Amino acid sequence: MKLRAWLNSNRKVFLDRDLSYLLRNLPGFDKLRGDFREDVFLNKTRLKRLEEIKRLYAEGMPAAYIIYKEEFFGLEFEVNPQVLIPRKETELIVEKAIEIIRDKHLSRVLDLGCGCGNIAISIKKFLKAKVTVFASDLSFNGLRVAKKNLIRHNLDVKLVNSDLLMSFKKKTFDLIVSNPPYVEKRFIRGSLGYEPRLALNAKDKGMFFIKKILKQGYSCLKKDGFIIIEIGYNHKKLLDSFIKELGFYDLLEWIKDYSGHWRGVLLKKNEGRGATRDEE
Repeated sequence: MKLRAWLNSNRKVFLDRDLSYLLRNLPGFDKLRGDFREDVFLNKTRLKRLEEIKRLYAEGMPAAYIIYKEEFFGLEFEVNPQVLIPRKETELIVEKAIEIIRDKHLSRVLDLGCGCGNIAISIKKFLKAKVTVFASDLSFNGLRVAKKNLIRHNLDVKLVNSDLLMSFKKKTFDLIVSNPPYVEKRFIRGSLGYEPRLALNAKDKGMFFIKKILKQGYSCLKKDGFIIIEIGYNHKKLLDSFIKELGFYDLLEWIKDYSGHWRGVLLKKNEGRGATRDEE
């Protein structure tokens, strides 16, 4: 059987983007480009692998977990079911972080809840020696994956095991960037069921960790420090009220994703009021 025949029979099983990415990254297929040389002959090994991939994908397993890779911000990252799969929407958070670091000449940055390290590594890769980057996570498995990606990209990012900001001293960072868990349990279904609950699920309408980070983050920011945090599409109104109630930050900008949904917020530390990391 040739690849063309297999694709004609199975193309409807896959999203076009996922099928293209899978074929580009499979052993034995990784040199195929464009139309993937659809006249290539499928030997028993290739055909068996394609059928196994089709089975896993049809069951709902994300393509990134099938091949243990995902692209983010033009870079390639190793992923596995121990870490959240990087999303395109999070690239907008990284873009805003790089913009604020450059504009304000910031030097110490934390990626809080780093997972595979995609945020920290992307920032460091594009800013090089201009910034010192830390990446923290509660999960040792996540930190192991982040370490592999640091080696892959030959970058110096300081990895720290921490329950949110508990391992850090006061006034440590110019910028905290975070993509925290913000999905309510009832929405974790389909392909999300393959991803780690630790990186997804949050109580309080998905706001639990967002609120904790904003409370704890104040004391870990230097004067005129910033926080950029990713949020759920339905969190803007809830978060706007919480920020005003908290009184710790000046709200600088809401960030929209590619679909026009609210996906993040940029805040600046308000020196007029203090907070302790022990606040709940």
